[in-house]
Amino acid sequence: MPTLAGSFDAVADAYERGRPRYSREVVSVIARLAGGPRILDVGAGTGRLSEPLMQTGADVVAVEPLDRMRAILAGKIGDDRALAGRAEALPLPPASVDGAVVADAWHWFDGARAADELHRVVRAGGGVVVCVRLVDWERAGGAPAWAREVTEVLDALRAAADHPSRGRSYRPDGLVGHPGFAPVERRDERFAFRTRREEMLDHLASISVIASLSPERRAAVLAELTAILVRHDVRDVDVPQVAQLWVTRRLSSRAGAADDPAAAPALPPTGRRGARTPRRHA
Repeated sequence: MPTLAGSFDAVADAYERGRPRYSREVVSVIARLAGGPRILDVGAGTGRLSEPLMQTGADVVAVEPLDRMRAILAGKIGDDRALAGRAEALPLPPASVDGAVVADAWHWFDGARAADELHRVVRAGGGVVVCVRLVDWERAGGAPAWAREVTEVLDALRAAADHPSRGRSYRPDGLVGHPGFAPVERRDERFAFRTRREEMLDHLASISVIASLSPERRAAVLAELTAILVRHDVRDVDVPQVAQLWVTRRLSSRAGAADDPAAAPALPPTGRRGARTPRRHA
C-alpha cells in the first residue's frame, strides 16, 4: 500500500494532465453539501477539486502528503493554503474549518483515524463529503470494446498489486458509523467528461498500479494500452461519469446520531442515490 500510494508523486504531471475533473455543476453540489465558507480538502492531490471549489467562492485549505503533487496544488491555490500532512494527522487546530471534502482518496486512508481527525477539525454542524468519481458506461448502453480491453489490463494489475479498492465498495469505512457524525447518506451526480487519446494515456500512466511498476514493465503496459486505443481509433471521447457523494455532518458531540437528530444531513433534492457501483481508476 505505501508503494502504491507513494507512486503518485513520480507521475504528478501526468496526473494533472489526464485525470478527469468534476463538472462545474457537481462541484457546486459538493460545495453546498460541505457548507462553508472555509472548506478543507483532504488528500487534495494536484488540486483538481480545490481549485474549482475556490472558484465557487469557498475559502479552501488543502492537505496533501506528496511533495510534487502539493507543488502543483500550491501553484493553483497558493502556498499558504496547500499544507503538508496526512488525513490521519491533519495540520489544523480543532474546529477550524466549516466543512471538509475528500475526492477520490478515502481508500488510501486509515478510515477510523481519518474520521477522528475530521471530527476534531470540522466545526459542529459542518458537512463532510467523500467523493468518488466512477466511469458509468452502463448509462451509455454498455462499455465500448476499447474500454473493456483497457479494463481487463487494469483489473489484472489490480489483482496482482492487491489494490485497496479491489473487490470493495467505495463506502468510506471509518466515517460510516462513527459516533461523532450523523448517518452517512449517498447521492449520485452524473456528468460527462470529454477527453482525448493523449489525456487518456496520461490518466492511465497516473494510475497507481501502473505508476508503481518498474520502468521496463510500466513502458510495456503503456505500450499495450496505447495499441488498444490506436487499434480502435479512439481520439476524442465523451466518457460518462457518476460522482458518488457520501455525505454526513459533524455532530455536536460523539453521542451518536440518535442523540442529536437536528444535526443529520439535509440533502438538496437533486441527484440519484443508491445506484450500483461503476468502474473507477485509482
